[in-house]
Amino acid sequence: MPEVEFTIDTATGEFQMHVQGVAGPACDDVAKLGKDLAGEPGREEATAEYHLRPRVHSRTDTHIRSKRG
Repeated sequence: MPEVEFTIDTATGEFQMHVQGVAGPACDDVAKLGKDLAGEPGREEATAEYHLRPRVHSRTDTHIRSKRG
């Protein structure tokens, strides 16, 4: 289940937002919504989860028919 965690460091005032459970470009949409609601985080970093992409397997079949005659 997707989660967004907000953290504010009381000593420095640094705001952090961590998005979990959303991979790839959809994470950008969630992060933008978070930024619109809570403001810009102190820094932005893409995690390994962000870089996950659905695996697509392609398969090609070639059939060659010859005419004899």
